[in-house]
Amino acid sequence: MKLYFSRDSGLMFGIVVAAVLILALNVPTLNSIFKNAVFSALAGAQKNLWAAGADARGFFAPLRNAGSLADENERLRATAAGFLVQKTQIEALKKENDFLRQGLNLEMGKDFDLKLANIAGKSAGRDVLIVDKGARDMVQAGMLVVDSQKALAGKVIKTYDNFSEVRLITDKDFSFDVAAGDNAIDGLFKGRGDYQADIDLVSKDKDLAVGQLVVTSGLGGIFPSGLLAGTIVEVRKNDVETFQSARVAPVFDATAARQVFVAIDKQSPDASLMDEINQSADE
Repeated sequence: MKLYFSRDSGLMFGIVVAAVLILALNVPTLNSIFKNAVFSALAGAQKNLWAAGADARGFFAPLRNAGSLADENERLRATAAGFLVQKTQIEALKKENDFLRQGLNLEMGKDFDLKLANIAGKSAGRDVLIVDKGARDMVQAGMLVVDSQKALAGKVIKTYDNFSEVRLITDKDFSFDVAAGDNAIDGLFKGRGDYQADIDLVSKDKDLAVGQLVVTSGLGGIFPSGLLAGTIVEVRKNDVETFQSARVAPVFDATAARQVFVAIDKQSPDASLMDEINQSADE
């Protein structure tokens, strides 16, 4: 007996397979080579879903319509969709050029080469982004990641051949030294998860105030000084606590960003050496 599957059934099967692969990326024991292959396979889908906020049904719609090209209405729709894609690509190239021009103005060229990377997706349950630059692009774990306005996004925590994982500064328990306001008030920046953050361990005799900018201080050696981290939106101070603290709105908006710069140290090893490092880590 022959079995027949509707287009909807095929669509649902494809969605399930894609979902399983995406969930598999979050299993820490998986080999880096396997993860890189999955990232490559899903890069287009995950990037489009991330950028457009489209649901899975809408994303796979062109595949569903492929079987009805004989119908004139479908051909017209396909033609219109083609023009829309071209328009979207042109707009995307314009935004990328603008982003690159802004990046050229960053005062980081002396020590770093800025590598443009597209955001391909996000790890489930954490403030970790997936970007489309990896070991073959000389990206290494520990490299800082910024946007075109010199706003600090985070740092690379894992590289694959063609992709990297970037831990955002808002990721839970991510911390580093910062300075707030014109008087450079010392404090400790702490990620809370879900794109939220605080500044803590601020002396109570300091005038912490809403609206003050928070920048990296360079202390501790995690990040260089002068990178924008956030803006104070709420100050917490009482007689019981030894220190005052504040809620900080990050300058880098991970929910809206589509591209970032990976700051590659000009003294970093070449790509072939990075391949050997990543292969050794997998063994």
